[in-house]
Amino acid sequence: DHRGAAPGRYQGGAERPAQRLARGAQPAKAHKAAARKALRWTLGSTLVSPRRRTAVINGRLVGVGETINGARVVEILPSQVRLRREGRDITLVLLKQDVKRPSRHGSGKP
Repeated sequence: DHRGAAPGRYQGGAERPAQRLARGAQPAKAHKAAARKALRWTLGSTLVSPRRRTAVINGRLVGVGETINGARVVEILPSQVRLRREGRDITLVLLKQDVKRPSRHGSGKP
């Protein structure tokens, strides 16, 4: 008997399963969009020297072999970084204006 129970609730205050599911469930499209957004990577900069190769991705300093947002860093070049996630390669590229080359004059000063 549900008399005296709040609408949508069993006597004793428990929610009916269908209503609990409807309240807490996100539509599949919204869930997939949120998952894609969480998997974005933004390449901020790279540092390539004879001793090390590092990159700033999503504001975090990473090196080859490290993982960020579920993807492993597999290669760091002066203008790009290659990630691998679930067997697929993802290449992040710096804009040409952001790539700095060593100066030919030695000190880099004019």
